[in-house]
Amino acid sequence: MSGGLAPSKSTVYVSNLPFSLTNNDLYRIFSKYGKVVKVTIMKDKDTRKSKGVAFILFLDKDSAQNCTRAINNKQLFGRVIKASIAIDNGRAAEFIRRRNYFDKSKCYECGESGHLSYACPKNMLGEREPPKKKEKKKKKKIPEPEEEIEEVEESEDEGEDPALDSLSQAIAFQQARIEEEQRKWKPSSEGPSTSDDSRRPRIKKSTYFSDEEELSD
Repeated sequence: MSGGLAPSKSTVYVSNLPFSLTNNDLYRIFSKYGKVVKVTIMKDKDTRKSKGVAFILFLDKDSAQNCTRAINNKQLFGRVIKASIAIDNGRAAEFIRRRNYFDKSKCYECGESGHLSYACPKNMLGEREPPKKKEKKKKKKIPEPEEEIEEVEESEDEGEDPALDSLSQAIAFQQARIEEEQRKWKPSSEGPSTSDDSRRPRIKKSTYFSDEEELSD
């Protein structure tokens, strides 16, 4: 959904609920109206018993509105349910925050060990299938700096290798000397060429990157 969750528009306030209903029970009841993100039952601080009031956070506001129209003033387990869009009291960010229960040895619903809340015997509507764990995406490994340097050094096109630079400079210097020698032996444009000049081998620059030259007739 674009823009993320909007608790002020997608949270349903439900009252006059049966005190025996658990979080998992309400999740199963309200899931028929849309994707339920979170269920919060208001409980007594001392006894931890339900007050019959709950907040149901849906993924989108349309689901929340459909829910209020469907269950408001309707009977549920012998009680007339009241439902409306919850009024934002400024604690929306706190309400939407996910709670992590690190102690998996006991049920947070009843406090007993041997099971989790999804399979709590106090769930009036039976067990609920636990949500699937999200698969963690594998992060792509960033190449080590040493590997990047090696790639640059091995690439002749980059010209980053100092040995490659000195070799090219040596070839350029050698080629300049050859051209200078050729100019000395080159006859003037006015005089005819001698047989000695015609017999002198011509030096052709190699097309391969090397400091050696090829001789051609």
